[in-house]
Amino acid sequence: MIYPKIYNNFSYIINKKTSLSIFLWIILLIISFVIFIIISLKYEYYLYQSYFGYVKKIDDSFYTIIYVPEDKVNELSKSNLLVDNNDYSFEIVSISEEYFIIDNKTCYQVILDFDLKDEYKIENNIINIVLKNNKTTLYQELKKGIKKWKS
Repeated sequence: MIYPKIYNNFSYIINKKTSLSIFLWIILLIISFVIFIIISLKYEYYLYQSYFGYVKKIDDSFYTIIYVPEDKVNELSKSNLLVDNNDYSFEIVSISEEYFIIDNKTCYQVILDFDLKDEYKIENNIINIVLKNNKTTLYQELKKGIKKWKS
């Protein structure tokens, strides 16, 4: 196929005028991309993990038992515990050596000790526990996601 001379002429390609609307769209995309990068590097937010746990009476004390995925067990000690938007300090009593498979995830049974309200101190009472982790940025989370995706 024979191409017209217009496509082989370097000076024509360089001197060709682009439309104003294309130029504006390119500028708008570049500005949007720069704003996204700045926000992903600077904006910090908390990560929350939610678990259902149940209350168990062991040796005349009430403890809460939750099942935590294998990769999240190490992050427990760095978290704050929230129950009904009330912040509690907690202590990890024990982490089971055997694992359980829940929704195709390997989970460990973790027994937590914290000052439960009297209304929750009922044997086998199910409560929603939220763990508030340290602040993170979108950039850090994207890096973690890419590392998991590569491996």
